[in-house]
Amino acid sequence: MPPALCRLIASAALLGATIAMAAKNVPMTQVVAVAGEPVYLPCDIATQDEDDAVLLVLWYREDLGTPIYSVDARERDFGVAERWSDESVFASRAYFLPERRPAELGVDRVRASDQGIYRCRVDFKQAQTRNSRVNLTVIVPPTKMVITDDKGDVKQAIVGPYVEGDSFILKCDVTGGRPRPWVKWYRDEVETDTPATALSGNGVRGVLRVGPLTRADVRAALTCRASNHLRAHPIETTLTLDMNFPPLTVHILGSNQPLSASRRYDLLCQSSGSRPPASITWWKNGHRINNAKETLSTDGNTTTSTVSLQLTKADAGAKLSCRASNPQMPSMPALEDDWMLDIQYVPETVVRLGTNLDPSNIREGTDVYFDCIIKAHPYVYKVEWRHNGKTLHHNVGQGIIISNQSLVLQGVGRKTAGNYTCVGFNAEGDGESRPFTLDVLYAPTCRSSQQRVHGVAKQERAHITCHVDANPPEVTFRWTFNNTANSNEVSDTYVSRAGTSSTVTYTPHTEMDYGTLLCWAHNRIGKQRVPCVYHIIAAGRPDQVHNCTVVNASLTSFGIRCSEGFNGGMPQSFLLEVREIISQEIVANVSSAVPRFTAVGLVPGRTYAAAVLAYNAKGRGDPYPLRASTLSPPEKHHVHDKSLDLPRTAFQMSGAMSAAVGGGGVLMVVLVLFMIAVRQKCAKRKPRSAPPPSSQPASPDKLREKDDSESDDRNPDIIPSDTDHMQLDYFRQQQVSTISPPPGNRAPRGSVAGVRGSIPGYCPLRTAPPPSHAIHENSTPPSGIPPPARFAGSCTLPRGATLGGSAPERLIPLQHLRTLPRPLPAPAPAPRTPRDTPL
Repeated sequence: MPPALCRLIASAALLGATIAMAAKNVPMTQVVAVAGEPVYLPCDIATQDEDDAVLLVLWYREDLGTPIYSVDARERDFGVAERWSDESVFASRAYFLPERRPAELGVDRVRASDQGIYRCRVDFKQAQTRNSRVNLTVIVPPTKMVITDDKGDVKQAIVGPYVEGDSFILKCDVTGGRPRPWVKWYRDEVETDTPATALSGNGVRGVLRVGPLTRADVRAALTCRASNHLRAHPIETTLTLDMNFPPLTVHILGSNQPLSASRRYDLLCQSSGSRPPASITWWKNGHRINNAKETLSTDGNTTTSTVSLQLTKADAGAKLSCRASNPQMPSMPALEDDWMLDIQYVPETVVRLGTNLDPSNIREGTDVYFDCIIKAHPYVYKVEWRHNGKTLHHNVGQGIIISNQSLVLQGVGRKTAGNYTCVGFNAEGDGESRPFTLDVLYAPTCRSSQQRVHGVAKQERAHITCHVDANPPEVTFRWTFNNTANSNEVSDTYVSRAGTSSTVTYTPHTEMDYGTLLCWAHNRIGKQRVPCVYHIIAAGRPDQVHNCTVVNASLTSFGIRCSEGFNGGMPQSFLLEVREIISQEIVANVSSAVPRFTAVGLVPGRTYAAAVLAYNAKGRGDPYPLRASTLSPPEKHHVHDKSLDLPRTAFQMSGAMSAAVGGGGVLMVVLVLFMIAVRQKCAKRKPRSAPPPSSQPASPDKLREKDDSESDDRNPDIIPSDTDHMQLDYFRQQQVSTISPPPGNRAPRGSVAGVRGSIPGYCPLRTAPPPSHAIHENSTPPSGIPPPARFAGSCTLPRGATLGGSAPERLIPLQHLRTLPRPLPAPAPAPRTPRDTPL
């Protein structure tokens, strides 16, 4: 502090003590403040004279003799006057506000020790010193609140838990504060009657009595509030009333409904009204089920328990119970809901054979009957019989009689054997029984889909297998060989057996070793009635394919489909060759196990020469030639550019010119009609001319040519005569021969309709020296395809029909063959005139 100020304060203190005695009659202002809040003490520094000014402001507390705060403006302007505060009183909490009217001394965070009487002294430049007093009262709120129950336990947030009908007392003790506080109890913000009792040390106690309790009292807010001034913030404590309730309801949802056996169900049980939430348990016939899961509603009032059960028909009539209890109230009995289970199930069926039948000795022709034993709930509304999974229908004509739950089979056979089941239908579904296998015993029969013709070369060992169907399968076999001369038993040394199959090893040495092998089988039921027949023929090249057509043509590909011919007694394959017509260059070479081909990578809009042939280990068959074309690409359409049009001179026809052109056209039409009429009239008058006489008879070729040309003129629908050559080619391709007959015995010669010349019924062996141009020498056969064989009277497959009698058959070059859509035998031709008969 500056020395001058110290001297000033000392002198002011002396002067203040003198003035204090006289200032007791100065009016006093009452100021109330709450501890911790700011307070403002008024001091009037206003003056009536404009030339006057405040020189000094001093603040005193009556219990202290020295100033506690000063504002000194004696040597400077009042706006920048020097301020000082006693560190032991206000320190930095005090500040002077001269701009207010009246001026005020502000004190922040007022304390209980700040309470007292304060005096403000103001010294003016000209006016007389002015004094004013302020009585500061500091309110101190209560500082501590403690709530206890009737047991003396301190409660802070929750009171309880209690149950319905309980009563209790709460005590709220409040201490501290100036003046003494008041205490009040509130229930859900509603003030209640609160008896209060004063305690030592300026304390007070408020008492609250609650009860008897009901469910409506749960979660009630009980608040104790204490305060000692309206401006003071009250202190309070709120307790929440906690209560426990037993469950009110428990129900199994969807009960008393039938359930299906072997189906999994999620059963629900709900309980409400329990606090805390109820615990739910499941019981079946007094045994607890432990896989239940519980969920709680958002308000915590409803508990849902889910149990997953897979029931069986054995659970029918069982008692399913759901029990709900409050774990906090073990003395309260649990609520229970029961359900008597009604279990429905799929029919259980059993097939039973008739009591008088032996299932191990049922033979063909026996009558068999079955019964279907059924257990079902609800009972079945339909019964169905099945054989190997297919439904049987009542049909007396086929020997199937269905009556109620019985099935009768009359005259059973091997097709009747198999698995029989009965199916019962009810609301739960269809229940099929375990299959009953009906085993029908029968004598051996030849199995279908066997290779009946075997092509074997001389000195070649062949294995001919005979397959039979028999029940029981314990069979014995017997083989015989027949040819045109005799019939012989096959020795057992050449025969082997495996199950219901027998294989004979056979090697032909001469032409008489070709013939027919017969196979018989025998089991305990009987002997095979019709033997299995296998034809042993001389192996040869396959026949020519036929009925070849072009399919699925595109820009760069086409397909060819043919019908296969006789395979020569051996497995055959097929080959397609596609060539350029002019250069004969091969552009596609496709092989296949069946006569189905697709040639790709071709040129659009071009026609190709194609040939399809069959081949086996003995060689190639005759090719089937045809032509096939790819599709042409679409034409390009150019857009006409009108800008390129040259200007043309407009031409208009006059009326006279139009009349002249029309008249000329009419005249021309009349002239043409007149000429047609004259021509027809002259043709009717002209006599039919006779053919000129000839000194020499015409040759058959000329007569044929003349007759064909005349017939074509008379009837354009008649097929030209070269059809006979095509028919001849067809029969040559389809020729079949057999084993050569003994020397001197030739097969009778015959003829085929539509083909000139006699055609023998059989020939000894077919000779087929292929022409050099039938298959090109420069073509390379695919892998596994035998090259074209060169024959010099060599023997090939026996055939059923051939051409030429004893003379070698005449072959037609490939380029002379005509492509036919379907090369079938021609129908019998119309009757010919004597001139058409070949000489």
